[in-house]
Amino acid sequence: MAVYKSKNPTKDGRIYFFRIKYRDILGVSHDYTSPKYKTQKEAVNEEALYRINIGAKKSITSNITIGQAFEEYFAKHSQKVKKQTALKILNLYEHIKKFKNIKINDITLNIVNAIKKELADNKTLGTIRKNRILGLLKICIKYANKYYNSSAECLKFFDNFVDVNSQKKEMDFFTYEEYQKFDSVIDKHNWHTFFEILYFMGLRQGECQALTWQDINFEKKMISITKTLTSKIKGVNWTISAPKTKNSTRILPMPNNVLNDLKSIKNEVSQLTDYSNEWFVFGNSIPFKETTIANYKNNYCQLAKVKQIRVHDFRHSCASFLISQGASITLVSKYLGHSKVSITLDIYSHFYKSELENIVERINNL
Repeated sequence: MAVYKSKNPTKDGRIYFFRIKYRDILGVSHDYTSPKYKTQKEAVNEEALYRINIGAKKSITSNITIGQAFEEYFAKHSQKVKKQTALKILNLYEHIKKFKNIKINDITLNIVNAIKKELADNKTLGTIRKNRILGLLKICIKYANKYYNSSAECLKFFDNFVDVNSQKKEMDFFTYEEYQKFDSVIDKHNWHTFFEILYFMGLRQGECQALTWQDINFEKKMISITKTLTSKIKGVNWTISAPKTKNSTRILPMPNNVLNDLKSIKNEVSQLTDYSNEWFVFGNSIPFKETTIANYKNNYCQLAKVKQIRVHDFRHSCASFLISQGASITLVSKYLGHSKVSITLDIYSHFYKSELENIVERINNL
């Protein structure tokens, strides 16, 4: 009971009141103070009735639809993520938009199966992407359950897609010898330096594109990775944002070959009349484009007669090179800017197979 006696009675003698704190179905906190009553018993009875009404209101479930839940969720969540991440969420939603008018409380096993069939029949979608789409739908259902008290019972029907014929793709990377062949056919100094940084420093493509001369400390021989670039947002040439994860923001020492090549480029571009330290290291006032990078990479692979690898595989190549030079998994993780050492271990553990054999050999030689 939360009935109180006021020090300031009303003119007609009402002196008792009650106060209640509670959360409504939207999760919003309320602190309700009642009008005053003449007797304590009357205040107690009114408090009991008020609590019953609150319970009735909280037991009412909503008629919110999948589309309404998504719109509210996205409006909140898109403010907390990068533009390219928000765009990916919208792209996922396009695949369930057909079902946007279905009330979440009406979702049955048959409806879940219909959604899964819609995704299964789409041959352009891979298993991972299909599961991400289902994941977004589950997020919408959980959101509606949290804020609108709608049912979440249907979540038990959401089994992920499984591709029984899938095989783990072998990781592509350049050995040092293959990289040397690749590099030997590059006829432009800026492109030689761009791929050199990818191979020896393991930067992501967007991180390398986003480098400006302000990020290069020639005296301390350091590169600061504090941003990334993407050109995948519709209607925008490119967007600069924070790196992929918190640990992706890092300062790396430059090998002498990278240092000297960057000095050479800096000496050349700084002679231009409109030069600025805010210029991109690769591209000057306009950064290298993703399509242009891919075209140059493909052309150089063909000329060097080495296998075609993705631009991102230069990052794997860097990891392989570091491990072959005896770098620990912790050091590789920090160098590449992974959020957790476990991620590095999961991706590159097979590179350490020869190191395990070396350990056994050392024990045998004791």
